[in-house]
Amino acid sequence: MSAIPQAKIKASDRLSFTIFVAVALHALMVLTDFIKDDPKPVAKTMEITLARFDDDKRPDEADFLAQTNQQGGGSLEEKTKQSSPTKSIDESMLIQESSAPAKPQEQKQAQHSAVVTRVADDEFNALFAPNQKQIENQEQADLRSLIERSVQIAELEASYDQQLQQYARKPRVTRLTAASTMKAVDARYVEQVVAKIERIGKQFFPRDAGRKLYGKPRVAIAIYSDGSIRDIKILQSSGNLVLDAKTKDIVSRAAPFAPFPKEVRKERDVLELIRTFSYTGRGVSSF
Repeated sequence: MSAIPQAKIKASDRLSFTIFVAVALHALMVLTDFIKDDPKPVAKTMEITLARFDDDKRPDEADFLAQTNQQGGGSLEEKTKQSSPTKSIDESMLIQESSAPAKPQEQKQAQHSAVVTRVADDEFNALFAPNQKQIENQEQADLRSLIERSVQIAELEASYDQQLQQYARKPRVTRLTAASTMKAVDARYVEQVVAKIERIGKQFFPRDAGRKLYGKPRVAIAIYSDGSIRDIKILQSSGNLVLDAKTKDIVSRAAPFAPFPKEVRKERDVLELIRTFSYTGRGVSSF
């Protein structure tokens, strides 16, 4: 016997049921708020009038409530709210009383307080307020500090100006090596200098005790614009100190060189040539 198939619950059915439950809960909450918000009955109030006289006879019809019986009195025909026969206190009277002059004892106390306050102020000023001497000393200290800073600034400016002047006087040096790319005018001048050094080197070939010295010292030759020698340095030794010294002597013998051409002099003050001189059995060469 086959089982009875169960009905499937659709998503739309679930949504409808959820909406129904939400609406029901919302309605229940609204009704609950209405029940809670019912206004409470206002408490009844009674107005009681203070009777001035006490009568043994009770009035047939009372217009007001009071602590005792009293027949109506007065000259008015209509009922009016009862009031006190005494006048209310005028506010101006209170103001006058409050502004009345103080008693002598109070005046003495006020004067004593004023004196104590004035003495306390004087003591505070004497302890904490700077006097004229302190102010003058502080002004003098500030002035000295300002002068010292001004002197320091002036010294720094002078030092800076001196450095600028030294830099301006510093010669414009151009270093040229054999591998350097030179202008035509520079190349011609360098060729003339090197050719003269090699010629002097061949003429005064380095010797030690009558024996020729061979090697390759690397030399830096600084030349002024007038052709005179500024400096000669051995950058890399040949391994023989005698040969190094002989090389420097050969360069000195070759000087002075020709002055710089005008085109070269416009751009530089010193020309530094770095060359390697080779001393072999064939003679002297450089590269």
